[in-house]
Amino acid sequence: MTRKGRLTVIGTQRDESGEEQASQTAAAEYHTGNGCIYIFYEEAATDGGEITKNIIKLKGGILELTKKGAVNARMVFEPGKEHMTLYSTPFGALPLGVLTDTVENALSEEEIRISAVYSLTSQGSPISRCKILIKMQFTG
Repeated sequence: MTRKGRLTVIGTQRDESGEEQASQTAAAEYHTGNGCIYIFYEEAATDGGEITKNIIKLKGGILELTKKGAVNARMVFEPGKEHMTLYSTPFGALPLGVLTDTVENALSEEEIRISAVYSLTSQGSPISRCKILIKMQFTG
């Protein structure tokens, strides 16, 4: 099944300097297959540079976010486990650990919501506590 819609991604990070929230909205496509939910969308660079193509994959209670383009990373959110990734940007690469507390999702005829609560580490040192909310409202 394929559906189109409007995707909103809201990320919240909290570290010793406080809390910061970022959000973005984009057109997206929703697909299902092989017991998975996939959401495809593109992220434009703020400086007009290279576009990043993103794939959100949800299978059971495991969420994956893959970025390819100006930013390259594969972040896996699996409750109770830490997954390592190399988060590459035009400014350099940062090795990150993603230690997930929870992944929750709800799907209705009108929308899908996926949320995760997790911690980021780099080389064993804590960086921040984070939350991500992914909401796609279907059109047509």
